[in-house]
Amino acid sequence: MYTSEQIIIKETENETIKEYSLYIQRIPVRNEFGMIATIHTFGRDLKWNPHIHCLIPELVYSQKTNKHKMFHHFNFSRLRKTFQYQLIHLIIESGGLSKLEERNRLYKEHPKGFYVYAKSKSDNNDFNNGKNIQGCINYFIRYAGRPAMAENRITEYNKESKTVSWFYNDYKDEKRYDVTDNVINFINHLIIHIPDYHFLTTRYYGFYANASKKTLDKVHELLGIKKNKNYSRETRTKALKNKLNKFRYRTHLIDSFNRDPIQCKCGAIMQYTYTYNPLEDKRNDRTYRKECIDEMYKMRLRRRST
Repeated sequence: MYTSEQIIIKETENETIKEYSLYIQRIPVRNEFGMIATIHTFGRDLKWNPHIHCLIPELVYSQKTNKHKMFHHFNFSRLRKTFQYQLIHLIIESGGLSKLEERNRLYKEHPKGFYVYAKSKSDNNDFNNGKNIQGCINYFIRYAGRPAMAENRITEYNKESKTVSWFYNDYKDEKRYDVTDNVINFINHLIIHIPDYHFLTTRYYGFYANASKKTLDKVHELLGIKKNKNYSRETRTKALKNKLNKFRYRTHLIDSFNRDPIQCKCGAIMQYTYTYNPLEDKRNDRTYRKECIDEMYKMRLRRRST
């Protein structure tokens, strides 16, 4: 849904307070867009530089008219200020930037909004250029799946001085810079970029979201793109069942040795009745295990001396 934005600036006697407020104006025809975003926290020099990479198709879809419209223009000034306002608002909700002076400082130091860099898919605006689309996807996956540093960038490890030598190419001048750092500092620079457990670094919005698969199918149909996946509930349930079966003992034996462990020689499938647990009534399982081992030692056959 499109929104219109307005910036209100209030000047007081002591300080200038800039309040960024979003006034939403509903448009009769609802247009939807799609976006795939991934967070990237590191730079080439391993510094903490959180930023977001986004892939946005140059079209919008109207549910009312069931048509799509191409566009190749973003209002960068509004985009920067909206991104600034929303990001600061989310930080405040999470418990940060509790002081009003800190918020005002961010607005004062960045009067044009936070940095936003965007470029179109191609210079000639050829939407059907498959090579450019694949190039955008490869560029996106490169940042979504790679670690903070490749192993080949580490040139030396000095065990005596406990230092690590590595290099990086600065994106500004593409010159190589060699760095020698303490082992602990080097590890600290790496582990701060490891996301939390179950934290999703890639997210889907608009008609790319999981809840909008039907809308995405309509967009693909308008663009003449064939549906290459079946997203029905029956197909997903069957795929999940097959995936879980691979972790079962019976499935492992059938795949590895072509033998069903619960199939009788007569061909019938045996039914589970009871599981014998030798440690069920034993208080000290370690003593019981030792007794079993000693008993096996007594039963073993001695080799004949020649």
